[in-house]
Amino acid sequence: MIKKIIALVFVLIAAGVGWLYLSRLDYAKIVFVLPSSERVSSPYYFGKDGDFFLADDLKAGFEKLGYTVEYRFREDYDDLKLGNVGNVLYFKGYYNFEHLPAVKDDGRKRVLYLYYVEGLNLEILNEVDVVASASKRFVNDVVIPRGKAAVFVPQFTNPERFKPARAEADKAYPVLFVGSNHSGFGRKSVDYALLANAPLSVFGKFWEKSLTSEVLKGQYIDNAELNRYYTNAGIVLNDHREDMVFYGFVSNRIYDVTASGGFVLTDYLPEIAEMYGDSIATYRDYYDFKEKLVYYQHHPEERKAMAAKAREITLKNFTNTRAAEIFDRVFKNIKK
Repeated sequence: MIKKIIALVFVLIAAGVGWLYLSRLDYAKIVFVLPSSERVSSPYYFGKDGDFFLADDLKAGFEKLGYTVEYRFREDYDDLKLGNVGNVLYFKGYYNFEHLPAVKDDGRKRVLYLYYVEGLNLEILNEVDVVASASKRFVNDVVIPRGKAAVFVPQFTNPERFKPARAEADKAYPVLFVGSNHSGFGRKSVDYALLANAPLSVFGKFWEKSLTSEVLKGQYIDNAELNRYYTNAGIVLNDHREDMVFYGFVSNRIYDVTASGGFVLTDYLPEIAEMYGDSIATYRDYYDFKEKLVYYQHHPEERKAMAAKAREITLKNFTNTRAAEIFDRVFKNIKK
C-alpha cells in the first residue's frame, strides 16, 4: 500500500511539473524549423540557401509584431530542442520530411508552410495544427479534403532588402536570369532565350556544362545585392517548375524583382494574372516568349510603366510583414 501511495505521489509530482512546464510556454516565441543546413559544405548552406532567405525575411516580419524568432536546421532534426517556445513553424523546401521533427502533444502550436511540394509525404499534413500553403489550389484540392485546417499564404518579399537601386552600368544586363540548374535539364526561360538568340546573361549554379562563359556570368549573387541587378536589368526572366505550374505556386522571384522596380517576363500562370493583371508580362510558349521579348526590348517606357504598377501591387499585398500578419492570426486562432 505504501509503495502504491509513493508511486501515486511521484505521478502527481510529474504531472505537476509537466503542467508547470506547459504553463511556461511562451507564445510570443517561435521556432522556424528549416530545410537549410549549417554546414558550409552543404549545397543548402543557410548562407546561400533560398529557404533561409525566405525564412529570414519572414523573421523580420514577425519581429515587427513583437515575436522572438529562433532557427533550427537540418542538423537539429534528431534532437530538436524547443525550450519554452510556444510556436513552431516548419518550412517545406527542397528537403523531404518523412516525419516532422519533435511532434507531440505538448501544448505547442505547430504550423507547416508549403511552398515546394515535389516529393511531399502527405502524411506529415496530419502532424501539425494548421497547414499553410503558397498555393490556393493545393489548399482547396489537397489539404482541405483531408480534413485539415488550412490557409493560403503566398510567398513574399522583403521591401527593405528588395528596393529600387541606383543606376549601375555594369549591372544593366539586357536580358537576365538568376537561378540554378539543379535538375541538369535546363530552365524553360533560359532555353527559350538561347533559342531566340537573346542577349542573355545568367547567374547560377550547375550551368557550366550547358552554357558558354559568354552567357554564364557567375554562380552566385549575394542576396543583399540582388536588387541592384533586378533594378538595372532590362528584362528579368522567370519560370516555374512543373509542380508549381500544376498547383499554381507563384515564384518568389516575381515578388523580389517587382519590389526592386524591375521588369519581369515569366511563363503564364492564372494566379499571376489574378494577382497582377496586365502589369506583368507572361508567355505561353516559345513563340509567345520570343514575340514578347522582342517587343519589350524595344519599348522601355512601357516596361517602366508596367514595373511601377507591379511594384505597387507587391508592396500592398506580398511583403514579409503581410505574411507575418497572416501567420500571427493563424497561431493565435489555434486553441491549446
